Amino acid sequence: MSQAQLGAPYFTRAHVSAIELGKIRPAMRSLEHMAKKLDKPASFFLDDADVERARGERELEIESIAGLLTFASAPEALRRAERLLDAGTLSVRDTCRLRTYAGSALNLVHRGREAVKTLTVAQRLAGELGDEPLRRAADYQLAVATRIAGNPRGAREMLESLLRRIESAKPPDQLLRLRIMITLGGCAQDMGEPQPATTYYQQALEWSSEIGDLARIAFIHQGLGNAYRALGDHDAAAGHYQKALASAEFGKDLVGVLIMRNALAVIAADAGRIEAAYEHVARAIEIARVSGPAAYLAHCYATRAEVALKAKDGALARSSAEAAIAAVQERGADADRAVAGATLVLAELDLREGEAAQAERRMREVAATYKALDAKAELGEVFMRLSRVAKKRGDLRAAERYATQAYAVSKPGSANVDI
Repeated sequence: MSQAQLGAPYFTRAHVSAIELGKIRPAMRSLEHMAKKLDKPASFFLDDADVERARGERELEIESIAGLLTFASAPEALRRAERLLDAGTLSVRDTCRLRTYAGSALNLVHRGREAVKTLTVAQRLAGELGDEPLRRAADYQLAVATRIAGNPRGAREMLESLLRRIESAKPPDQLLRLRIMITLGGCAQDMGEPQPATTYYQQALEWSSEIGDLARIAFIHQGLGNAYRALGDHDAAAGHYQKALASAEFGKDLVGVLIMRNALAVIAADAGRIEAAYEHVARAIEIARVSGPAAYLAHCYATRAEVALKAKDGALARSSAEAAIAAVQERGADADRAVAGATLVLAELDLREGEAAQAERRMREVAATYKALDAKAELGEVFMRLSRVAKKRGDLRAAERYATQAYAVSKPGSANVDI
């Protein structure tokens, strides 16, 4: 039966077509007329309409979840994605999208190990669908999760492979390419390779200008600040941190503001500006208590402990270090780094109190953490501290062994920055 026949004599062919295409919602009179023509009950159309309406509502919810993928609203995105996944009756495509969004939310709250599990499923489903954009999104988030889980080297390999695929696409996904470059800079920094990190970040800065992406400017300047600080250029680091702070404040990004305040506290303390350092870190802690994630709050407490140590305020240094460790609710690369920094402060306090054996034990724990994180620069620094402790207690053989280990992990390597 044609559309014209189905609608006659009361409704035009165009009206029937608009109903079939979902462009208009039919009145009950229209449904009853067409049902009679087809010798069907009116519920025949109502069932289809209910299914279509449910599908539309589900699509709106999935799109809403995607819009919640920010530091501030990631927990809500995760809750809603998991609720839909638990409800079942999803298509393979919707399941893939939701798992990708759930993994992204887990990355934002620094639960990398959980994110790896859900994103591995998303990656497999995207491959089965043959949907390249979905596959690229899942691959990128899986690389981010791998880095957060403490494997920056593995993450870098995944990102470099993905970058080659993007470069060969027509046209390339410029925004994803930019995000990959920023994350590659983070991986290099994690592995104690600040010079390659600056190369990645500078390239990202150029690309962000080309495509007009202001949202990621703060991330790039933050990365450059971290890299220049590792290279010993504190003036350049402070300049990039200030630019990142300005971008975060302009975008009303509370998490970005707290990260930059914390970084500026470190720089101020290094320069001997203790009061400025305290002001920055106090503001960072205030924001972190409200916005989270817990790993960020731990970092802020660890920074305050380091500032207090430099100010020779042992009581505040110890209480802040202990607060940093207590703030960690779930382990991950960022949380592990915060705990390591706080533990080093406690080790320095032990040394001041004559507890060399306790200090050395803490430092060995930190060394094991940095080794697991593949953080070579930090690991080398801890080995040098251990060497000095061993030398002070007269164990020259141990001092030499630690110094040798420090050299072995800190000597320049050939970082793969071929993009």
